[in-house]
Amino acid sequence: MIGKIPQGHNYHRFSGWRLVALIIVYGLYVIWYVGPGPFGQLIRLEGYDYLQGRGFYSGAEAVAAIETLSAEGRRIKYAALGFDVPYMFLQTWLFEALIAFGLSALGLIKTRWRWRWLLLAPMGFLLFDFLEDSALALVLATSSEVMGSFAGVFTSLKMAFFLPLIPMSLGLTLAGSLAVILRNRKSKDTWD
Repeated sequence: MIGKIPQGHNYHRFSGWRLVALIIVYGLYVIWYVGPGPFGQLIRLEGYDYLQGRGFYSGAEAVAAIETLSAEGRRIKYAALGFDVPYMFLQTWLFEALIAFGLSALGLIKTRWRWRWLLLAPMGFLLFDFLEDSALALVLATSSEVMGSFAGVFTSLKMAFFLPLIPMSLGLTLAGSLAVILRNRKSKDTWD
């Protein structure tokens, strides 16, 4: 491969044992993050208003929710926002890996039809989740209703990507798994 530049994206980087490892790491991180981790601590705070669960909120609602937090609550909120970054990347990689697995198993990755564009949807989730967390961190620091309004819009846009990604990635994974099983069964029948 000297002198040649590989074309395209390596869609198989999370296949086989790497996909299984990604699923395990993602699962363990989520269990920690929402359990004893900062997000779990945050949602268990008495009187905490979980903004992101609403899907949309105004700048005034964001500031009001932040102002109800004690100094300890603010520290936990900052920690939850910081530890949300690894979650964002793990979730994005998982969505991308499951979609790529399904497309590849169905033979759609190499077609002229633009199925690969589906792999951009996880990037939209990542972008708007990052922007949402950044805006909420600025609301924590400044109590700015303007930043709270941006956070509310970014939350809505994040959810617009996140919610369709769940059935899309799971559906493609199921369809791809069935395709692999049927292909293996057919090749086994051919050898018998």
